[in-house]
Amino acid sequence: MQGMRNPAPDDPAKPWPIRFRDILVRFGNLSLALLLAFLSARVVEMAGLALIAEVPADIWTVVGRTLWTDALFYLKLLAFILPLFLLLRLVFRGQRADLVSYGIIGTAVLAACLLLVNYFFVARVPLGADLFGYSPGDILGIARAGYRISLLSIASLVIPLAVFWTALVYFGTHTVLPWRIVFAALLGGILLIAFGGTVLPPRTAFKSEFSYGMALNKGAFFAADTYAYLMPHDPGPGAARPVVSRFRYLDPEYPFLREENTPDVLGEYFRIDPARPPNIVFLAVEGLGRAFSGPDAYLGSFTPFLDELAGKSLYWENFLASQGRTFASLPSILGSLPFGSRGFNDLGARMPRHLTLLSILKRHGYRTRFYCGNSLDFDNQRAFLERQNIDLMVGMDDYDDSYYRLPGAYWGYADREVLQKALTTQRKDPRTPYVDYVQTVSMHTPYSVPGQAEYLRRFEEHMDRLGFTEAVKKKYRQYRNIYSTVLYTDAALQYYFEEQARLPSYRNTIFLITGDHRLPEIPMSTKIDRYHVPLIIYSPMLKRAARIKSISSHLDITPSLLAFLKRNYRVRTPDKVAWVGTGLDMEPAFRNIHSYPMKHTINNLIDYISGMYFLNDSTLFAIGRNMDLEPIHDEEKMKELRAEFELYKAMNARFVKELKLIPGDIHAAYFPAR
Repeated sequence: MQGMRNPAPDDPAKPWPIRFRDILVRFGNLSLALLLAFLSARVVEMAGLALIAEVPADIWTVVGRTLWTDALFYLKLLAFILPLFLLLRLVFRGQRADLVSYGIIGTAVLAACLLLVNYFFVARVPLGADLFGYSPGDILGIARAGYRISLLSIASLVIPLAVFWTALVYFGTHTVLPWRIVFAALLGGILLIAFGGTVLPPRTAFKSEFSYGMALNKGAFFAADTYAYLMPHDPGPGAARPVVSRFRYLDPEYPFLREENTPDVLGEYFRIDPARPPNIVFLAVEGLGRAFSGPDAYLGSFTPFLDELAGKSLYWENFLASQGRTFASLPSILGSLPFGSRGFNDLGARMPRHLTLLSILKRHGYRTRFYCGNSLDFDNQRAFLERQNIDLMVGMDDYDDSYYRLPGAYWGYADREVLQKALTTQRKDPRTPYVDYVQTVSMHTPYSVPGQAEYLRRFEEHMDRLGFTEAVKKKYRQYRNIYSTVLYTDAALQYYFEEQARLPSYRNTIFLITGDHRLPEIPMSTKIDRYHVPLIIYSPMLKRAARIKSISSHLDITPSLLAFLKRNYRVRTPDKVAWVGTGLDMEPAFRNIHSYPMKHTINNLIDYISGMYFLNDSTLFAIGRNMDLEPIHDEEKMKELRAEFELYKAMNARFVKELKLIPGDIHAAYFPAR
């Protein structure tokens, strides 16, 4: 028998069950290479995060959950890879067909997972279905602006791939697993796919949102989020209209149409001259979160100027953005508009008739202007602003060589340059009244600003003022570029207000400063932390300042501003509206009288707040002071919030389908036929 050929797995001399069993053995043993590569990738990921971010207090919980969820994801992955492996074996024939086939599949799967890990290194949040909310050009631009090749990024890609191919060659010639173990693993993966649902760990098991993100298998999260996006939950036809609602809706054809009854809660705080309508300036600061701005900021405040300004202003310390990224900030702040499927702006040319603060005030003689340092087409902002019949839009292409452009080119111009552009425009054309909307961008990856060395020095001095120990300073220095950028933007705002005070229009101007969302690259403590931003309303017209702990959101700004202007300046506003918000709450004590959805990413609507409760997907939290979250088990309250949320989503779904917000006669009053 010596010298007899060892039959190949698909040797025709073998019966088919034996041949298939041999193929399973080959597949299972080659899959050990992928398992080792995943393990090495996890080691590199954990070590890398320990170097560039803080080690979470619950690290052993993270490690334990990581091992368990990674194992479950690996089993599911095997069940998906097997059919591809069998298919490729038909293409690549010969002795090395198994090795080549598995090598191609494994490299593709591993590379995709490693790129998701690299995204987490930069953004500190996992990438999900929000990837599909941006054009290829936007994705490429964002990656170019935020991604930097480093030793960590190289190691995180090279080491797991090297482990994979080294192990693949070894297991291609060494059989370790018998076919029964391989079969059991595949059966387990199939059962997990059929009955196991997602393999994501529960959020309630972790002490912070960053711990949860660290423990997530990035490939599993992307797959689960993509599936939820492609196969959305349908609330069903029975929920087409709310049965119980805070509002009296007026017409089934227009799901959000209701009477306008927002009270004027701002008037008592201002000195009013009915003959001089105030100018209004919005300063929407990219990434400005309460975590590092304002009194009792849990990371310490790195915005000394804004803190000083807040002390002379109406200051909401528990304010909420309505979105976790910039995409919905304009329509939420200026129009209290519903999200649609991927943000109101995404409708583009299909945007239905609607009204905003800009369009209403333009009809009353206000000049309307928008300034940003990046492309006006990002997040489809140009299309939205054009629908407001805006007078002036300034974007990345409207700056000359005297303005400083941010490194990487994609994000355009630094915050001080954008604010300088707004000041220069106002000096050249001082007519009043006007509405200016200034949108900054510097507090975004790559966190590189002009004169950064000076702001890094200020960062060190500021940590001394905050009384940080050397151990704490070491932790904060991991984010020194981010904190120095925050200090830069704060200084740019100080410059803007100093220059504004020299303009004739200053004394009759109301300034609103808020964040579009909280930047994610400094690890977040809770799920609501991403939305937690300040709101500062400052004006020389203010009679007194107020520190307000009650909760309000972006969606409440325009209803309250228009109610203020209607009562005190005879601005004619519509008596029927489609606002989602109900107006700002001025109660100094901590409370929440509002209920509304918050859209985490462009494709992801899973967050809802009502009273002192926050619903994140299938987890219910009680809201505590400083916007802390405590997971609770209250079935009745869970049903109540889910019902409210489903009613909103049903109304929003009908709006997306029929694209009706307000009747033509209401719209025509502010957009008369020419």
